[in-house]
Amino acid sequence: MLKFKKIFSLFSLVAFVLTAFAGMTACSDSDDPDYDALNQVNTELPEKAPRSVLVYMAADNSLGASSFDRENLADMIKASADGLLGNSRLIIYHDRYVAKKHGENDENTNEIERPALKEVTPKGLRILKYYEHTPHSTSVERIQEVIRDFKMIAPAERYGLIYWSHSTAWPFENEKLNSRIMLTSIGEDDGHKQNIPSLAEALDGQGFDYIYFDCCHMASVECLYELRNVADKFAGSVTELPGDGMPYYLTLPYLMPKEADLEGAAAATFAKYDALTGAARTCTMSVINAASLERLADATRKIYEQHPVLPAGYAGQAFERSKRNGDPCFLFDFENYITALYANNSNPAMRQAYAEWLLALGECVSYSAYTPTVFERLNLNTCCGLSTYILRKASDADTKGYNRLQWYGDVASYLFNNQDGD
Repeated sequence: MLKFKKIFSLFSLVAFVLTAFAGMTACSDSDDPDYDALNQVNTELPEKAPRSVLVYMAADNSLGASSFDRENLADMIKASADGLLGNSRLIIYHDRYVAKKHGENDENTNEIERPALKEVTPKGLRILKYYEHTPHSTSVERIQEVIRDFKMIAPAERYGLIYWSHSTAWPFENEKLNSRIMLTSIGEDDGHKQNIPSLAEALDGQGFDYIYFDCCHMASVECLYELRNVADKFAGSVTELPGDGMPYYLTLPYLMPKEADLEGAAAATFAKYDALTGAARTCTMSVINAASLERLADATRKIYEQHPVLPAGYAGQAFERSKRNGDPCFLFDFENYITALYANNSNPAMRQAYAEWLLALGECVSYSAYTPTVFERLNLNTCCGLSTYILRKASDADTKGYNRLQWYGDVASYLFNNQDGD
């Protein structure tokens, strides 16, 4: 990853702090664990921490309405109080759900709270800066603004990012009425969502060495290939995750050190849910090495260039539960799919390509674990740690904007290239 060095003058930092704290109000009447930091402004240039981690919490949605964000924040504060953050800093961009904003009555809400940048401390969440509600938290502009503020306030030798929200992986959906915002896969802020290419644009050159996706379905080869240049490693799930998400008290000891252990954090998340029973025992977690995604793409293209055909009746290992709107499944186990192509077309060239593909997959996925079912409604018989979309015919590329992804142009399009009738 590129390392960025910025020198800020004392004058510029003081100006930023004064701007950040303008209009701040006390939080004693709120049920959030925030406290007023007006009398705790440090105008000296902050020293570099070993690591600073940004939790980008887009919670103005059903997750926030269910208070999952507050539960996770309480977990973070407890971790800080118990000294689990070490000398590193944990900063939260919190765009919370506010009932009054959605036309609901809430006696505990006196005004519509704006999104805020907060620091996790043993005492609670210290408010650093308020933002307006626009641009939306799923916009490139807001993400880049927050990252700039985060790095100015908490400069560090290394940076990590935790993305907290909803996600449905790569599918593009219909454009929102009277809006240029495309409703797609990741994040949700009051109905506004973001597509994976624009997330890649927002994170390009920001210098994060890992991204932990505390949201569903982001361990998709299409998604991570699009994001391959924005971080060194990714942690995520191929399936839905429980609303509770990451158990921060258990994972932060792995994520906060200068030498972060993303595999350890993913394993801690999986272990928590795997120890439960019934429908609560549901979790898939994997860790992907970004540098190996190019090799995996090359190996996959070599298989697709032979125009392999799936066995008749192949269903695949689905990673999505049945959908109420009747949409087909878009996420399948990558290895199960490639193995089926190989088994039905095992000529010498395919055997060599398949062997190379298995090596590339092993290099790419450094951790993968899965429970037997997803909420006891979807059986998991196999899980390699990456999902993919299955193109059964050339026209499937038009589905949900799949042909707009880099993975399609660089890899999946070779399935049907140069074939008569396609």
